[in-house]
Amino acid sequence: MMFATTPTGPFHDETVRMRTAELPVKPLATHVPSPDLPMKALPKAVSGFDGKTVRLRPVEIIGTVSDTVRQRYINLATKPSPPTKWAIARVFFVLLLASMPILAIPVEVFGLVHQSTTSIVIIALLAVLGAIIAFAPHRIDMVVGRGLIAGMVACIVYDAARLFAVHVLNLMGDFIPVMGSFVTGEPETNGSAAVGYVWRYIGDGGGMGVAFFIAAFALGIDRWKSVYAVLAFVAMSVFPLWSGLIGTVVLAPRGEEMMFDLNPATFTITLVGHLIFGLVLGLAFLKAPRGAVHSEWPWPPILESAKVRRMIPQAWRATHRAPRA
Repeated sequence: MMFATTPTGPFHDETVRMRTAELPVKPLATHVPSPDLPMKALPKAVSGFDGKTVRLRPVEIIGTVSDTVRQRYINLATKPSPPTKWAIARVFFVLLLASMPILAIPVEVFGLVHQSTTSIVIIALLAVLGAIIAFAPHRIDMVVGRGLIAGMVACIVYDAARLFAVHVLNLMGDFIPVMGSFVTGEPETNGSAAVGYVWRYIGDGGGMGVAFFIAAFALGIDRWKSVYAVLAFVAMSVFPLWSGLIGTVVLAPRGEEMMFDLNPATFTITLVGHLIFGLVLGLAFLKAPRGAVHSEWPWPPILESAKVRRMIPQAWRATHRAPRA
């Protein structure tokens, strides 16, 4: 109990408890209207869209995560038209860069330019190509990506057969560590062997995959029947790829010393390996969008030009042409 003083006198503060009001309780209704009774209809909603067909426009989202890389290049699709000078220069630049890793081997073996120097040039040009692809994308970039991956896979399958002949059958030595020493400019070590294999799969295998894919699309091999398209890749793997390797070993003054001894075993193993490389690369090519409608190559193929068509027999074209999709 608390006391306080007021102008009129002291009073005490007393806690007051509220009592529940005793009010009459109205019972709840227990009668439910029968569903047969007529119901009062609600007024119809009035909208400005009544009687009109509303078409929703797609939301145009630019630069969001939902834009995939593939969709970005699909949006670049154009009808076949003659390539511009810049486009031709771009294709030749890609072909040159893709061929440089494999061409650097005979250049080194013949004593013209050390591969340690050419490897620096290749890396610099690769950075330039990466900048071009990033800031000025083109339809052929999809072909470059597919060829790079297919070439690496084909090279791995090729090496599975070659390494079996090297380490299990002991029919030849492993010259890839030597190639790694060409790139590093140092004697053969474990580090140079690792560099040699990385350079082989990405540079040699991936580079040849890019070059073969571009050549196939440019010539119009994607319009051929599947079996002939695969045979074309096998043929390109034998000539000029395998024949260039054997020619380097035979013609270079120190070819066998720097590469491998040429004998029936090495001749057969390298030939079978390149046949496997071409076969796997050709099968991967069949998985790429092909044909006149689905091809990622944006220009008319060379073999489809009027001047070349007059030089190709009609019977051969009818035999090799794939059915239109």
